Amino acid sequence: MKKRILWLGLSFLLVTALVLTSCGEAVPGEQEEEITPTILPAGMGIIKIYVTDPPRPELTSIEVVIDSIEVHKVVSGEPGEWISVEPVVLSFDLVTLVGVSEFLGSVEVTAGSFTQIRVGVSSVEVNGEPATLPSDTLRIVRPFEVREGMITTLELDVDGERSVITTGRGKFIFKPVLHLKVAHSSSSANGGDTTPPVIDITGVTEGQVIVSPNTVTPEFTVSDDATVTATLNGEPFTSGTVVSEVGEYELEVTAIDASGNEVEVAVNFEIVEVEDTTPPVIDITGVTEGQVIVSPDTITPVFSVSDETDPDPILIATLNGETFTSGTVVSEVDEYELVVTAIDTSGNEAEVAVNFDIVAE
Repeated sequence: MKKRILWLGLSFLLVTALVLTSCGEAVPGEQEEEITPTILPAGMGIIKIYVTDPPRPELTSIEVVIDSIEVHKVVSGEPGEWISVEPVVLSFDLVTLVGVSEFLGSVEVTAGSFTQIRVGVSSVEVNGEPATLPSDTLRIVRPFEVREGMITTLELDVDGERSVITTGRGKFIFKPVLHLKVAHSSSSANGGDTTPPVIDITGVTEGQVIVSPNTVTPEFTVSDDATVTATLNGEPFTSGTVVSEVGEYELEVTAIDASGNEVEVAVNFEIVEVEDTTPPVIDITGVTEGQVIVSPDTITPVFSVSDETDPDPILIATLNGETFTSGTVVSEVDEYELVVTAIDTSGNEAEVAVNFDIVAE
């Protein structure tokens, strides 16, 4: 199940519960109200996007700078189209978003099916230090519907505990683990009740890995008098049911009140046979420790990573502290240190450093 929600390519980059504006917990600014129409044209709906985060206690700041937001709409018979959402803020500090959410932007769109959202990330600083970004796009691939005459709120919840990784050298890697909430509420033009129900899921958390024979017992409650449906991997699920079989799971809970306001929450978790304690294996070729190359000869370090349980571990490389890409030719006369770090989804880390010199003839 190791779902990877990469830098939009929010799911913005993205990305503990986000709080709906309509629930009264979010803190949208005046910009949001200005772009919310009083009357929606026929066939149209509104998308509003927020971000929130429960930070790690030892982190004083996670400053994220973004430059774009897009949503992908399904077009019948076509590949679909990306629709831009103009950001109303270009940076936010995830550490400050405790129990509140930051409004990122809103757009009026034709109602229909959407497949994903992505947020372009320019930079991230953790505790005031630049963090390495495995991708400059935060991507959340999860279908959602925009309904005619309604507001669809996308809540991007960034898991601060799992998104910030500290390497063995004390550097930070920021690879967001995101949870997306989708809610539908009436537009202001319709009047009446516009507040969706609130779903609270306990007993399991997004991305949790349970080691068998331990089990997990998801429970959920709803704050409103609403119709509630729940599925586990597409099959009906009852709150309080024990889950014990090894496998990957997605629990989806949907609640709809009498006014048609709807909220949906999904939690992904996994039960595994044994705990993964084995770090990834890094292989570096094309250069050896202490090698001396005489200019004009060059050197081309190539590296790769493998892991028994994770098909796509994080792989970060630097050459004298600057980001380095495998297969890049190095030709300048200098002393070099190549550091390659790999981290799997269980948090196991491996690091290999190779020092070499290029000297004048």
